[in-house]
Amino acid sequence: MAQPFLSFNEQYGGRGSFGIPDEDDEAVIAALREPMKLRDSWVLWEQVVIEGKNYSDATRKVTSFSTVQDFWGIYNGLPQPSELLEGKRIMRDSGSSSVPIDALMIFKDGVHPSWEDSVNASGGHFQIQMKASSGGGQIDEYWNSIVLALVGGALEPADMITGVRLVDKLFGQKAANVIRIELWFSKFSDNNAVATLKKNFENVLSTKLDGTKNSSFPKPDTKPHSNLSKH
Repeated sequence: MAQPFLSFNEQYGGRGSFGIPDEDDEAVIAALREPMKLRDSWVLWEQVVIEGKNYSDATRKVTSFSTVQDFWGIYNGLPQPSELLEGKRIMRDSGSSSVPIDALMIFKDGVHPSWEDSVNASGGHFQIQMKASSGGGQIDEYWNSIVLALVGGALEPADMITGVRLVDKLFGQKAANVIRIELWFSKFSDNNAVATLKKNFENVLSTKLDGTKNSSFPKPDTKPHSNLSKH
């Protein structure tokens, strides 16, 4: 049966083959074991929910990665956005208790996932917001397609991208009943580069797993960081 969405949630087809045949060639297996360097080094961050803490204090570095193998070792352990639609929250064990997580973030090494960071301060981000009615499989596909294009260096201009955020806005005091994805970038004043990145971002969102185009993808809003006062 064809897999309709690029999702790693077993409810939507799970961690299947995605139509890629199994490869038993020993030379290929040996080659895959050799570290495959990514274009950039990246850091996984999380934003935890701590009463009375500001954004910077609630933002924690989890781990870093710079190879394809390390990326998949980390990414396979992360929840899919569709799991949030099942009434769950992303949680982090903290001693004898668990702390809910509002956002997962993947940013280039050396860039803090905040507007105040020197690279982000003069930049902005594109954001899309999706309600549960979008469907868990489709939301997963948007997220996975963005992350893979980002980490793989396929989303151009790659040098101006700083990171991506997956924000849970389904629960909490500021709940908006949406899941939000933000693609952050630098050099907001470079109109041509920003327009190119937005066009390529939309191309990632509109491309289905089988390579066909989806005209009903969520159109991203553009947010300059210089006009924003809070996260």
